[in-house]
Amino acid sequence: MSKVAAKIRNWLGFDVVDDEEIDDIEFEEEQELETIATREEKRRERKSQGKVVDLPISSNRSKLIVYRPVSYEDTMSIIDNLKSRKPIILNMENIEIDVAQRILDFMSGACSAMGGDIRKVSAKIFAVVPADYEIVGNSDGFKE
Repeated sequence: MSKVAAKIRNWLGFDVVDDEEIDDIEFEEEQELETIATREEKRRERKSQGKVVDLPISSNRSKLIVYRPVSYEDTMSIIDNLKSRKPIILNMENIEIDVAQRILDFMSGACSAMGGDIRKVSAKIFAVVPADYEIVGNSDGFKE
């Protein structure tokens, strides 16, 4: 006869069971409940572990291109990266002002044609992004 059944029979008054036997029965029931709880916890852990999904790392990751043009001829390679939808940081600190102005004029036209954006970061550094990027920040050169 199971311990639970014995306890029920005792409660109904069919069997007379002493307090020591009842304590043993309660102790065994507590152990059974702890075992069931432990099994349930392990089952939940296995189930939750099954939901963890590794995200695939694409070999085609986005890249931020940093350019330091030395002449106007470098503009075409900058435009090619913009066509490939890559954001660009354009650093023109070491270039003559008139050449830098020509490059900026050309880049502004290209950005406008492709739906991109060009923003001044500092005196001679610019962010150039394709259409699917948005430039945000609190730098003086950025507009919100």
